[in-house]
Parts: sequence; C-alpha cells; structure tokens
Amino acid sequence: MNIRSLTRGDGVVIGAAVLLFIASFLNLYESSVFGSSNAPNAWDSLGTVMSIHLAGVIAAALIVTSRALPQPRKIAGLDLGQFGVALAIFAAWTALWSLIGLDGISAGSGLILGFVGALVLAGAAVATPLVPPLKAPLLGAPRPQAPQPYG
Repeated sequence: MNIRSLTRGDGVVIGAAVLLFIASFLNLYESSVFGSSNAPNAWDSLGTVMSIHLAGVIAAALIVTSRALPQPRKIAGLDLGQFGVALAIFAAWTALWSLIGLDGISAGSGLILGFVGALVLAGAAVATPLVPPLKAPLLGAPRPQAPQPYG
C-alpha cells in the first residue's frame, strides 16, 4: 500500500468516515420521551448503525484501499472503489430517509452529523476522479534532506 498515491479527495473520504464513526456515539433522537440520559445512539439501533455508519466506514475503507493499491482488485468486473462509491451513496440515501422519516421526534446530533458525514462521503467519493483540486496528491513528493552543518 503506497500512502503517497492518496489524493486530497481520499483525505476528505477518510475525514467523513471519522465523522460518521463519532456521530454513531451521539444521540439519534431528541425527545422528552427518552430524557437526556436515555436517548439512544446508533449502536442501540442495529438497522441504523449497519445501514448508515458502518456502511459509510466500510465504503471509505474500500475507496481508500482501492486507490492506494498499485493494481486495483476486481470482483465481477468492478474494482473495490466502485463498490465503495455505491455503498457510500447507499449510506447517504439511508441517512436522508432516516432524517426525513421522523414522526413526532426531533433529530438528535448523531443523526444530523451522520447525515452530513454520509453526504460528504458520497460527494467526495463521486467527485474525486472528476474535480482537479481533489485529484491533487495528499502528501507532496519527498525532498532530499539538506546536509547538516559541521559541529
């Protein structure tokens, strides 16, 4: 795995995955029914954690791994990055409908940040090959070290 082959878009994908992971521990819902200490997070709801948070983190891992490998691995004619992009779009779509489909319950910080993270992840996954600033290298080329002075 060559870390120098990662782009700025890959950095955005990694950042969005970290945001999704953090959001999974925050409250999904804000309601007087749950109270402040009993509000559920994503880990209390298996469907939410699997379809939004873990799907997004797995998508980011597939995308970054695909772009960091010297030869892309193909499964059924598709490389890992294409599977990752599809999974990222699925996570964003599920987060959108989880946010819209609330009846009588206010969205909590975890659900809102999860939606933002999934949306940024899907956007960066799709836009990285298309937008030139996102195609720029994440790390610059190594420079030779200057000789040390005597003494």
